[in-house]
Amino acid sequence: MKKPILMAAFAAALSGPALAQITDHSICPDWTGTDLNGHSHNLYSYLDSGYTVFIDVSATWCGPCWSFHSTHALANLYNQYGPGTAENKVRVFFIEGQQGNTTDQLLGISNPSNACQSTQASVYYGGCTQGNWTTGTPYPIIDNADIADLLQISYFPTLYKVCPNRVITEEKNGNNWPTAASMWASVGSCQQAMSGTDATLLSPLSNPQGCAGSSVGVSARLQNVGTQTLTNATIEARVGSTVLGSTNWTGSLDTYEVANVDVATFTPTGNTNVTLQITTPDGNAGNNSTVQPVKASTVTAYTQVTFKLKTDNYGTETRWKLFNGNGTMVYQGGPYANGNQPENVYEWSLSNQECYRLEVHDSYGDGFCCSYGNGYYKLISNGQTVIQGGSFGDVDIKHFTTDVSIGMGENTLDRSLAIFPNPTTGLVNVEYNLDQATLINVVVTDLVGKVVMSTDLRNTGGEQRQTLDLGELSNGLYLLKLDAGKYQATRTMTINK
Repeated sequence: MKKPILMAAFAAALSGPALAQITDHSICPDWTGTDLNGHSHNLYSYLDSGYTVFIDVSATWCGPCWSFHSTHALANLYNQYGPGTAENKVRVFFIEGQQGNTTDQLLGISNPSNACQSTQASVYYGGCTQGNWTTGTPYPIIDNADIADLLQISYFPTLYKVCPNRVITEEKNGNNWPTAASMWASVGSCQQAMSGTDATLLSPLSNPQGCAGSSVGVSARLQNVGTQTLTNATIEARVGSTVLGSTNWTGSLDTYEVANVDVATFTPTGNTNVTLQITTPDGNAGNNSTVQPVKASTVTAYTQVTFKLKTDNYGTETRWKLFNGNGTMVYQGGPYANGNQPENVYEWSLSNQECYRLEVHDSYGDGFCCSYGNGYYKLISNGQTVIQGGSFGDVDIKHFTTDVSIGMGENTLDRSLAIFPNPTTGLVNVEYNLDQATLINVVVTDLVGKVVMSTDLRNTGGEQRQTLDLGELSNGLYLLKLDAGKYQATRTMTINK
């Protein structure tokens, strides 16, 4: 059952079915739907024929959906590269994703006629439509919200690209609507079956994480993109030229089937990029590697920390648990009341030199930011926010380690870090001091914890100055965090262009 929609009308693009948005690079589930002309369409049949499929999941009442539809980008893509063209490599579908919407609404018949222009506090206006969605639309329109639920749509419009190997990604172009040209260019990144044997490694769906000094497992998503059954593959994991380990997988994968393969374990000293590589020969060596980021735990120099949590409007879905290094739960909370509730504040007394695991759960699977109230959680150490989040699916897991030996007086990075100008119009100078040469991971997040930029800086010891270009970010407040493994430092900055 979908949640009632509680936001204001201007936020229509962020409403609709409330499930966790399907993760990019997942395997798309198969579906079959009948269009308005009575023709049946099966996704996997098109993919098996080598087509790349674009799916626009929208709702007739949704203003931003109508804006994108009115660009005719999908119509142009279909007319230039769809059936009947020289290329004939794409298929396009419009899926009406709102349960209860009717064919009349798709044809532009609204009841009541002014419902979409209402200024009431609800976004979903039953019976209304932005216009005739069939006019000028050459590709099939399917009125089937069950397909939208299958694709785990959490906001309208959502535009997906599904490659022939079933891998699904959300098609985005920054803050702009994608064009026919940009969508066609993205088709070139798709994989499809080649004759003979061809194993590939798909992009990871999540990043492993663990506490400093603890081992972390690295696994690979092995897919067969050859026409012959894949029965074995050797996969190696390495950091730079250092081999962490390898595994000899054996099994049976038909075309496009996927297996998760444990490859190696290692102990990260900081945020690390692990290269996974298929070393057995096959028909295409160009798709045999991928990069798996591994995140080491945050380190807090204090054992007295503050945990703050604000739910969205569905607090009954929210629970959290804190576990120590032995797996024993030491604190827990939730569920909470529904509605716009005040922030919850907890004071934790923790052990020193301990690895903790924080789990924040949402029973509905859509986190608690932002579609149904701007919820968040934060772990604060000596006034500094060291962990935060709120935008996730079923569960958000973060590790952190307590180590009073790196108290703020000893944390050279935090003590010396300066950023200027602040506010900035885009370019920001970052100055700090390091005791020795190290790799620093720089992460910029918005105030609800969404990562908007990440980069690595290689440094020698001593005084450092780096310039970051944040000009593509929108105006507002952000957190800039530097992570040097043992030491971290966070600053708040403002972009005002």
